[in-house]
Amino acid sequence: MMGDVKRKQIEKAEILGIRKRYYHVSLDNYIAKTPGQIAAKQAVKEIFRDLRDQILIISGPSGVGKTHLLCAGLLMLDINFQESYNKPRDCFYITMPWLAIRIRSTHSSSAAYEAEGDALAELSQTPILVIDDIGKSGDLKAEQAWINFLVPERHANLLPTVLATNKLFAAKLLNESIKRRATKIVTI
Repeated sequence: MMGDVKRKQIEKAEILGIRKRYYHVSLDNYIAKTPGQIAAKQAVKEIFRDLRDQILIISGPSGVGKTHLLCAGLLMLDINFQESYNKPRDCFYITMPWLAIRIRSTHSSSAAYEAEGDALAELSQTPILVIDDIGKSGDLKAEQAWINFLVPERHANLLPTVLATNKLFAAKLLNESIKRRATKIVTI
């Protein structure tokens, strides 16, 4: 019985795009020691419990549990999976470096502009979007452009969005318009 539960958790994590290190995370096994970590844990619990138009930004240095919290939030959801596509219909977890690779790969085609737009359109319409490791793609200008497109578009369509970054990149990449739209900004 316990083996089945673990296997289903791993399958769910794989389909969500969650990396192996985070297959078994939960909000229960996240140890919040600081006021910022406690606030971030509560904010993740709230946004993933009440999936309405919300924007959550979590910032903090490496190693404080941002990815743990994001993955735990996704794993607590009861998600309807599309078997034919082997990916979830309801949410999308991606790191900014992978997002950059995905979008840049569209530039190899002759219809690069259209293909980049298609990639961004898919992310702007996914019912739940979680972008982790913002600031780590090596192209801050492009990241800022993508975030400045995705967040207002998702906000206009009443879709929840969670962004995670370190404090330095939060200040550089997230303009005032994005910060004003945020339901909650938590620094760990």
